Amino acid sequence: SGFGEAYFNLAPDLKLIGGLRYTDDQKHFPMLPSFLLVQGWGSYVQKVVDQSWGEVTGRAAVNWTPKLDFTDQTLVYGSFARGYKAGGANPPGAVLLTYGDQDYGVVQPVHPLTFDPEFINAFELGTKNTLFDGALTLNGGLFYYDYKGYQISQIVDRTSINLNVDAKVKGAELEATYEPVPGLRFNFA
Repeated sequence: SGFGEAYFNLAPDLKLIGGLRYTDDQKHFPMLPSFLLVQGWGSYVQKVVDQSWGEVTGRAAVNWTPKLDFTDQTLVYGSFARGYKAGGANPPGAVLLTYGDQDYGVVQPVHPLTFDPEFINAFELGTKNTLFDGALTLNGGLFYYDYKGYQISQIVDRTSINLNVDAKVKGAELEATYEPVPGLRFNFA
């Protein structure tokens, strides 16, 4: 992968930030089954899964550092970022081998062979503040994450497989640290 980021000051208190990343993923999975009750030794490759992805992602942000009478230092920011995580292959299900002509009604598990890449569009707005000659920090933010193909793991038939779902996450954060005298600090989040 390769990436770069650039900064541009529109004014002494206003900065634009932009970044791009190109990611090239190549994956090669020899599929080895998990056998139960098998005589002998060793295993064989059932099949091979080859996958590749090439994605451009990035971010854009703006930072404003106004001079305010009631704070020592303030940063107000907003950002948008597009992220990506490669997909992959799931392990094959466990295979139960039987001996003789007895039928135990065993069903061979079937797992999804592969899972897709995950993408996120992340939006954030927030502020970071220092007050009372550095004795108090007060930070707050809002966020909204929109996932396409969010990767979740699930235990099925003694193995972990990955699945994709769409998801949205939204919320707010508030944190503060207050140190009225050296050595005595209060944290709030």
